Amino acid sequence: MARMGAELRRQDFVEATVKVIAEHGVANATTRRIAAAAGCPLASLHYVFHTKDDLFYAVYESLFDLPHQALGHVSTGTTAAEKAAEVLRQLIAWLTSHPDVARAQTELFFWAMRNNPELANKIYSVAIDATEQALERAMGAQLEKPFLQAASRLLIHLVDGLIIAWSAHDDLARLESETETACKALALLVASH
Repeated sequence: MARMGAELRRQDFVEATVKVIAEHGVANATTRRIAAAAGCPLASLHYVFHTKDDLFYAVYESLFDLPHQALGHVSTGTTAAEKAAEVLRQLIAWLTSHPDVARAQTELFFWAMRNNPELANKIYSVAIDATEQALERAMGAQLEKPFLQAASRLLIHLVDGLIIAWSAHDDLARLESETETACKALALLVASH
């Protein structure tokens, strides 16, 4: 049997953790269950990730990077307000097409708030930076830095709220309608600048 590099194992464990958290929640995402889902020995998991917090942070980083990679298709030639709304629309569309990721991301953040506030703060900072970069890529220099930061924070709040509501009502048509309302609100804020 060929040996697998630590980076490939790392990705296997991250993907397995997303599935386990989405199915069983963070509290029941044991390292034994994660290793089994990855089809790897438990010792390999502990070799690649020294602590469970390290694993959860790696999962959260990958979860936040994935939807932002899908933002390369924001229309050009539109106003900053339209671009901001399109970023929100695309983030929600990506998350609804990857419900395990959406569920795991929410679960992990609430778990971190209760069990490791420092990790939750770090996660939120990474989210703010990534969202700000995504908006900046979409809009270029159309917004001044302080306003770009405020719009990024609002966008995160809207995404989180929409995904949590969708988790509760499980109605995709309702989520799409609520997303359009949120897009209008974000567009109005950006247009007011």
